[in-house]
Amino acid sequence: MPNERVLPPSGLALIAFLALPAAADDPGARIATQGTPGGTVACATCHGQNGGGDEGAAFPRLAGLNEGYLARQLRAFRDGGRDHPIMSPMAKPLTDAEVTAVSAYYAALPAVSNAKPPQELSTVVGGVLATEGDWANRALPACAQCHARDGLGAGEAFPALAGQVYSYILAQLEAWVQGKRNADPHGLMSPIAPRLSLDEARSVAAYYAGMEVEPRPASGVKQSAGVPAGFAHPGQPGIGPAQTQAAAPLPASPPIDHGPVDPGRSQGAEELFQPPARGTAPNDPMGDAIRLGEAIFVGTYSHPESARYVGNTQTCEGCHLDAGRLAGAAPMWAAWVAYPAFRTKDHRINSIVERIQGCFTYSMNAPASAVGHAPEADSATLVALQSYIYWLATGAPTGDTRMPGRGYPALDPTPQGFDPDRGARVYRAVCAVCHGSGGQGTWARGELLFPPLWGPQSYNWGAGMHRIDTAAAYIRHNMPLGPAQRLSDQDAWDVAAFINAQERPQDPRFKGNLAETARLYHAGHYDYYGKRLGPDGKTLGDEPAGR
Repeated sequence: MPNERVLPPSGLALIAFLALPAAADDPGARIATQGTPGGTVACATCHGQNGGGDEGAAFPRLAGLNEGYLARQLRAFRDGGRDHPIMSPMAKPLTDAEVTAVSAYYAALPAVSNAKPPQELSTVVGGVLATEGDWANRALPACAQCHARDGLGAGEAFPALAGQVYSYILAQLEAWVQGKRNADPHGLMSPIAPRLSLDEARSVAAYYAGMEVEPRPASGVKQSAGVPAGFAHPGQPGIGPAQTQAAAPLPASPPIDHGPVDPGRSQGAEELFQPPARGTAPNDPMGDAIRLGEAIFVGTYSHPESARYVGNTQTCEGCHLDAGRLAGAAPMWAAWVAYPAFRTKDHRINSIVERIQGCFTYSMNAPASAVGHAPEADSATLVALQSYIYWLATGAPTGDTRMPGRGYPALDPTPQGFDPDRGARVYRAVCAVCHGSGGQGTWARGELLFPPLWGPQSYNWGAGMHRIDTAAAYIRHNMPLGPAQRLSDQDAWDVAAFINAQERPQDPRFKGNLAETARLYHAGHYDYYGKRLGPDGKTLGDEPAGR
């Protein structure tokens, strides 16, 4: 039923005014329990005295939600960004001070929920969409990508869904379908809701309505098969030391260059390869290795098997979306069949093991890890990752180095070139809501939702993504996440230039001479290392982040 629309629940009506206790000497509490002289009815009239919402009338829970998010929604109702027959006139009389006060009041309340999802409704499909999405068929990222694995949201942009009233979630999905709600950041939700069938929307709503409203202990990892709960990366904000560990010497052999990958044939030229479905790995030792590899792939910096080799807070999935499955986002099934291969970047034949080691050395900044180098070829980490990637490529044509969907689709240069100053404006307008104004990424109760793009927790100056052309191609075809409108070619070039004009950890090939390192490894047009001044006025690479 892909074209069946989500329907709003019936019976949406204003509840009769309740006999409420007198508010304390708190303006937010007074608004919530008594209303305002300007005509706004007490919020508790509809949202419950405990702020947990009302299932029968589709009034949402407010208790424990983010203060900034609540304030932004009230202003949207007041100023016309959101349209609702009850809330719009209720918010219209509120002053900015009253919006701030009542938002702070509800944010400070204990998180409670009055949600009552239908007991007979299955949440299996909703759980899959919430935790895995449907990238291949509908370009749908998992709800958890923005709203966190625990469903408790992240900041004011991505609200908590856990314990939210079932009927309210359904009503909002319909509001996005009908264009009545469009105040979400950059229209991220507007194209998602129409792609859900009614049954899918019900299942998703029931899945979240039944979730716990209080956070569990931070896991630090994106949960997947084989990932233990309760593990935290030592450099994770709020857990352990905030600084990166001191860099240890690299192994004696030179690191493999992790440069850009040539894209495959046009994705429209033939059908794209489909990897095996999730959860279909065999129930034997090989399947165990595959599941461990997937867990490492999506939680590289935090998984106890691979964390020792990672010197930042990055994951393989950060560059290879949908756990390495997504065409146009450097899928692993296309990489497996292309190696061994001779690479002009280092003038030698690289095996798939060496390519993975290169990703650890550069993208994961292994020199700053606990052990100071990439995982050994026979390590459990490398064996598991190879097993997972090999499994993803089941049935793929060995030796096809130009499979449709391989790498990132090439992005042609524009007449204007690329400009970090223009890119800074694009970043502030589009990217900062997810990756942070300072490029530090977004965290939610120990879970990394969006990775750091520069600074000590980002990829280093040897990673392929530090090249402006590589980053521009990735951004143009994959960002923002999901089916939201993509950036223009020009904006992708400019924002890639801005991101890669910021300082990051040192290139592991650096031998003490910045100019010589730049000459040997960074001579190209799409590389700012050793050439451009960074925000601190010093040449990029001269004082790299994390040193």
